[in-house]
Amino acid sequence: MGHFAKSSLGKVVQLVNRKLSALGLSVLLHLLLFSAVLLAGMPSVEKKVEVKRVPVIQAHAVDGAELRARAEKKRKIREQAERKERERKAAIKRKENEKKKAAEEKRLKQKKEKQQREKQAKEKKAKKAKKAKEKKAKEKKAKEKKVREKRAKDKKLKEKKAKEKKAKEKKAKALKEKKRAAEQKRVKEKKRQAEKAQAEKIKEEKRRRQLQDEIELEAELEAETALMQSRQQNQAMQRQLSQLRTSIRRQIEKVWNKPRSTPAGRTCKVKVRLLPGGEVGGVTVMVSSGNQPFDASVEQAVWQASPFPYPDSVELRKELKELEMTFVHQE
Repeated sequence: MGHFAKSSLGKVVQLVNRKLSALGLSVLLHLLLFSAVLLAGMPSVEKKVEVKRVPVIQAHAVDGAELRARAEKKRKIREQAERKERERKAAIKRKENEKKKAAEEKRLKQKKEKQQREKQAKEKKAKKAKKAKEKKAKEKKAKEKKVREKRAKDKKLKEKKAKEKKAKEKKAKALKEKKRAAEQKRVKEKKRQAEKAQAEKIKEEKRRRQLQDEIELEAELEAETALMQSRQQNQAMQRQLSQLRTSIRRQIEKVWNKPRSTPAGRTCKVKVRLLPGGEVGGVTVMVSSGNQPFDASVEQAVWQASPFPYPDSVELRKELKELEMTFVHQE
C-alpha cells in the first residue's frame, strides 16, 4: 500500500509539471485527497490484530401468561397513543373550523357594513338629487309666476292707455262738435232768435244724453275689463291648482311601494289634509279598495312623500287645504 501511495504522488507531480487544464487540476485535487485518506487509514503492518469479545447473553425461560400480559400492555399503550393522536388531530381540526367560522363571520360582517355604506351613500345621493330637483322646480315656478305677472301688468297698462286714448278722442270729437254747433249758432243767430230757447234746450238735452252715454260706456268698459281680469285670474288659478295637484300626485307615486299580491284594477280613494307649509295633517280612506295592504300602501306613500309644494296665494291654499285623490293599481 505504501508503494501505491508513493506511486500516486509521483503521478501527481508529473501532472502538475505538465500544466494541466482546469479539468486536470480538479482531477488532481481529488487524487490528492484520495491519497491522503489512504495514507491516514492504512494500518501498520506490524500492528497486532485485536480480537473483539462477544458478550455472552444469559437467557431465562418466560411463560406464556407473562408474554400475553406484555403484549396486552403494549396494545393498551399503542391504543392510548392512537387515541391521544386522534384527540390531538380532532382538536386541531376543531380549531381550524373555529378559525374558518370566525373568518367567515368577519367576511360577512365586512360585506354587510360595505352594503350599508353603499346604501347610505345611495340614499344621500337620491336625497340630494331630490332637493336639487325641488329647488329647480320652485325656481321655475317663481320665474313663470313673475312672467305671468309682468304680462298681466303690461296688458293692464295697454288697456289703460287704449281707454285713455279713446276717451281723449271722444272728448276731442265732442269739442269739435261743440265748436261746429257754436259756429252754426253764431251764423244762424239772427235767423233763429225765436228758436233760441228751444235750440238751447235741445242742446242741453243732447249734452246731457251724451254725457250719460259716456258715463254708461265708461262703466261698461270698466265692468268688461274687471270681468276679463277676473276670468284671467280664475283661469290662472285653475292652471296653478292643476299643476300643484299633478306635482303632489307625482311626488306620492314616486315613493309608492305597491304590494305585488294586489290584483290589478284595485282603486283606493283618500282625503289628504294639508297643514301650513305643505306638511300632511291627516290621511283618510274614503273609498277602500277592499285590500287592506293596498290601502295601507297608499296611506304610507302619502305620509312618506310629505311635505308637498305649498302656494303663496290664499285662494290656492284654501283649495289645497283638503285634497281628494284616487289611486289605481295597474300591472
